[in-house]
Amino acid sequence: MEKTALKICGIRSLEEIQDLKDLPIDYFGCIFAPKSPRCVSMTLAKEITEVAHSEGKRTVGVFVNAPLEQIMDTVRLTGIDVVQLHGEESADFCKTLAAKGIEVWKAFPVWDKLPELGDYLPNITFPLLDTKGAAEGGNGFAFNWQLLEGLPSYSFILAGGVSEENVREALQYKPTIIDVNSKVEQGDRKSRSLIEKLIEKIHKYNK
Repeated sequence: MEKTALKICGIRSLEEIQDLKDLPIDYFGCIFAPKSPRCVSMTLAKEITEVAHSEGKRTVGVFVNAPLEQIMDTVRLTGIDVVQLHGEESADFCKTLAAKGIEVWKAFPVWDKLPELGDYLPNITFPLLDTKGAAEGGNGFAFNWQLLEGLPSYSFILAGGVSEENVREALQYKPTIIDVNSKVEQGDRKSRSLIEKLIEKIHKYNK
């Protein structure tokens, strides 16, 4: 059985990454969407990425309808490994990024039905299925995961309301990556203890 990887999104300080770097987390997410309370500067994202890389981890930059040149500059200046698009970016936009050698993840909002991925799949590494909400991610609640029973055979990332209480159910649908944000926060920072509980549940399932 393939093991599900873990991404912790919305890292917003050097202290957070230092606190979490030794845990078996595969990806750390840096958000570059100005409207997000977890938005970070390129300088901070570069520092976060350097710490992650020193531990053999990868970083993901999250963008919402950002211009192509802005994304390219951010990749170049910060060293992030993956670009995650969380807006209304087209399949052609994804194709342009992928043609430049960038790994692209594209988020698709889900509520009562699965999205039509159409032309996107050939141009992205993973679709990210997230709950449709008022914000582009970080809404803290899950969509109806039973919809995933009808999912065609492709790898995907599952986001939206995943926590240690429901992660076992989430894993039954065999996502390639679990993406967690607000459900592992206490106040305005990531909670190491909540993340450790989540990891314990994932590892028990992956055995």
